[in-house]
Amino acid sequence: MENILKKTLNFWKDLSNDEKKEIIETLLIIKYKKGEIIYHNKDKCTGVYIIFSGRARVFMSSANGGEITLFRLYRGDISILSASCMFNNLDFETNMEFEEDTEIYVIPKGIMKKISDENPKVKEFVLEAVSEKFSNVMWIFNQYVFSNMARRLATSLYEYRNMFNSDTLKITHNNLAKDLGTAREVVTRLLKQFQIDGIIKISRGEIKILDLEKLMKL
Repeated sequence: MENILKKTLNFWKDLSNDEKKEIIETLLIIKYKKGEIIYHNKDKCTGVYIIFSGRARVFMSSANGGEITLFRLYRGDISILSASCMFNNLDFETNMEFEEDTEIYVIPKGIMKKISDENPKVKEFVLEAVSEKFSNVMWIFNQYVFSNMARRLATSLYEYRNMFNSDTLKITHNNLAKDLGTAREVVTRLLKQFQIDGIIKISRGEIKILDLEKLMKL
């Protein structure tokens, strides 16, 4: 466990022995099944999540049930937004859906805040992590506002290709619609056009990229 924390937390070497011991002794290990969803806001603030195995999708949802994916977390990634209550003026809701069976380590919010308040290296890490995630979120909303849907869909397909390391993508139209914050019908219409253009081939529960160069030009 300590080796994992050492590799994941770049401030580990700057902690005192007492601080290291406190984190190790209070660390929680939680397992989630594929498809489970947890909700984060100022009232449901658990702590800092470290993804030990699996994959999670962090998204926001609207009152009418719409969704937009903000980013994904993979093995070794850290979710600092799950500890948003550490920040007095940070008040928003995010959701986390586990796309695979996932095991996470949780540093409780109280312990993380205490060590962050006492150790400037930890505070620096926390602020940089929050800044990085907000940069990701702002990029997503910039795409949402200023990019056309065809370009956003092409970008999403390219990201899935990198994720699966394959031109054959095991994803549904509904998955893509959630990522892009749009209706499934819009995604289906655009995918059919991509198929007519010879960029992809659509089959049940699967999309195969036929022409990566054309896709990237979009």
